[in-house]
Amino acid sequence: MLPDALSSIHAGPRHQLPIGDGDRRPGGGGGGAIEVVVLGRAQDGGMPQLGCRKPCCVQARSEGRRELPSALGVVDHQRGSLHLVEATPAIEEQVALLQSALPDRSVSAPLVDGVLVTHAHMGHYLGLAQLGREVAATDRMPLHVSARVAKFLKSNQPWAQLVELNQVELRVFEPGVRFELAPDIFVQPIPVPHRDEFFDTMAFKVCGPRACVLFLPDIDRWDASDLGPDFLPGLVSEVDVAYLDGTFYDGRELSGRDLGVIPHPPMIDTMQRLESVARERPGAVRFIHLNHTNPVLHDSTLLDELRSRGFDLAEQGECTLV
Repeated sequence: MLPDALSSIHAGPRHQLPIGDGDRRPGGGGGGAIEVVVLGRAQDGGMPQLGCRKPCCVQARSEGRRELPSALGVVDHQRGSLHLVEATPAIEEQVALLQSALPDRSVSAPLVDGVLVTHAHMGHYLGLAQLGREVAATDRMPLHVSARVAKFLKSNQPWAQLVELNQVELRVFEPGVRFELAPDIFVQPIPVPHRDEFFDTMAFKVCGPRACVLFLPDIDRWDASDLGPDFLPGLVSEVDVAYLDGTFYDGRELSGRDLGVIPHPPMIDTMQRLESVARERPGAVRFIHLNHTNPVLHDSTLLDELRSRGFDLAEQGECTLV
């Protein structure tokens, strides 16, 4: 997506403005603005997906349509800082999109000022390989991860080499404990159940001086015994915009696959649980991490029905002022 297609969203009205346009930003002047920007909204493999011969991918290839894996960026216009949330296989495109938010940033500045990773499934950390000496050759890039993900990275190549060569500097956070990512930007990692074969999985609550955004792209189910009945509504009540796992619409779109092996709460379940929230705060709950087969990506009638209920999809390039 081109920089001039970037838009800003707030807890209330939406605005079609390029990020970094301080003269026209709502609230008068964007010099001190901190924004969270969506850099992708698809599941790990994006769309079209490797090996997919379904109509969704065939049509996407013929039309040149591309959906990037789910990721966010955090932009501080006053201090000129950039942070990347998730290192996806599309990291080059997503960093370029993020950098377009600060066109005056020095060419000698690092790619970004830090990276946060929710967990170590391929669509969320594979891009770290491009920080190595074969490509970007970064120098002590701050990499914010849990202790279990840090152990996984240090114990497996090629990730261990990134640590050994000081191309990344592991910044280990404690699940549930809020930390300062940068001045006026705070992140709370929230542990969620998601397969956890060799590592744990986090959601991130990103807060600035004005608002908070929740990024929860992966979870097995909302009614897991260790979460409690108020987990989801409680999380959403604490933020202004919530990006939630929308991998599958109702689970029927992946015929022939055992969803018990790749569990995600269907969107229809999430919408039922948050129906009153969506009515009271339309547009605040936005689905992300959409599988290429998810019909809401391809059926405008279904999308209109979803929006009529107060829900929406994340859009690449949309921004929230925090």
